[in-house]
Amino acid sequence: MRQVLKTYDSSSRSSHLREILALGIPAMLALASQPLLNIGDTAMIGRLGVEPLAARAIGAALISGIYWIFAFLTFGTTTLIGHHFGADDAKACGETYLHALFLALIGGAALAAAGFVCAGDLYKWMGAEPAVADQGIPYFRISISGAPFALILLASVGFFRGIQNTRIPMFIAFLANGLQLLLDYGLIYGNLGLPRLGLKGAAIAAWIAQLTGATVSLAIFFASRRTAAYRAVSWRIGMARLRPLFRIGGDLALRTGALRISLIFATATAARMGAAILSAYEIAFQLFMLCSDVIDGLAVAGQALVAKHLGAHRSETATRMGRALIVCGMVAGLSFSALFIAAESSIIRFFTASPEVIAAIGGGLFLLVALMQPLNGVVFVIDGLLIGARDTRFLMWAMLAGGCGVFIPISWLALNYGWGLAGILIGLSALMLWRCATNVFRFNGRKWTAHTP
Repeated sequence: MRQVLKTYDSSSRSSHLREILALGIPAMLALASQPLLNIGDTAMIGRLGVEPLAARAIGAALISGIYWIFAFLTFGTTTLIGHHFGADDAKACGETYLHALFLALIGGAALAAAGFVCAGDLYKWMGAEPAVADQGIPYFRISISGAPFALILLASVGFFRGIQNTRIPMFIAFLANGLQLLLDYGLIYGNLGLPRLGLKGAAIAAWIAQLTGATVSLAIFFASRRTAAYRAVSWRIGMARLRPLFRIGGDLALRTGALRISLIFATATAARMGAAILSAYEIAFQLFMLCSDVIDGLAVAGQALVAKHLGAHRSETATRMGRALIVCGMVAGLSFSALFIAAESSIIRFFTASPEVIAAIGGGLFLLVALMQPLNGVVFVIDGLLIGARDTRFLMWAMLAGGCGVFIPISWLALNYGWGLAGILIGLSALMLWRCATNVFRFNGRKWTAHTP
């Protein structure tokens, strides 16, 4: 770790920090709005009872896992467009985005159809109790029908990040997530003159918010004068532009798929331990994602800036930028640790009033969640750097080894040997330790700077 954190010229550091913060702060705010939305959504559903909260936990795990397999529409698009932006090739930027939109439409339609048909089997596979499945299946079917809108938004965010603009995604995130929370309040409880629909109301709110976000994204691209240069492109879909997306997408899909399958396996394991343990795990997971999504703002900045600098053949600048980002990630993680420890009781009671759930998550397990955050900060920012450098094959193999060789086996042992929620969270901690070790090794090796389009 010493090599990563070695000193470098103070004037360069200040310049890098300005670049990082200019992109990172809007990205942080945008990404933070998602776990805050999830926390608000979870809290409102949690007041309906244990079964609706458990149904939401399973549905959310499935949907987020599916969408994260398609996260290459954001990360791959950001990386490719960032390289083209660094090379001052506006036409290539626009064509890459249009091809990403094409994949989003095709993939989203397929997901919506498959999700509707397979909803019951998915909840059964996740080990949901009958009362949980009865409420969860309609929730999942409504939510997954918004897949085309969600994937269009993923591709659009990738485009804007690639051209070094994180303010527009921030605006869209605030708009869509704020609208969803407002509709949650109305449709779950029957407020604001809207019908009381309970858990189904939460799914409808998400569907409307996704449609709004996708519509605004496309309107900005096709109507704004600032994006005019990127619209002067051929509208023909061809393999020359699809192939790089498939190449990065394949690596990222397998990497992300390994991570999400591991998390889904952990959710299914918690579900088999009972509704109280599942609800406690959902709270821990949402806190983990809050830290992840906020620090991912730094990773977004790193990805976009590294892609730009490598596209312009400035590998030393990209390396110095990486060192600054790692320090920022560690500091951000320490801040979350302090916040979680100081406000433990208030945070837990924000989510639930159930004595069973409070007993399951409180004390040492909550402390473990808090202490993981500095480690997570380093992992997330180096992930962003390596994705921006197109070093996705390394990330894929590292995640496959960590997810399938570390996290899933420990979660299985937790279920079969009665380790409970503690075993699942220990498995998650072990996975993050593995990711930190492999990422730091790769960053120090400098092979990641050799990857170019």
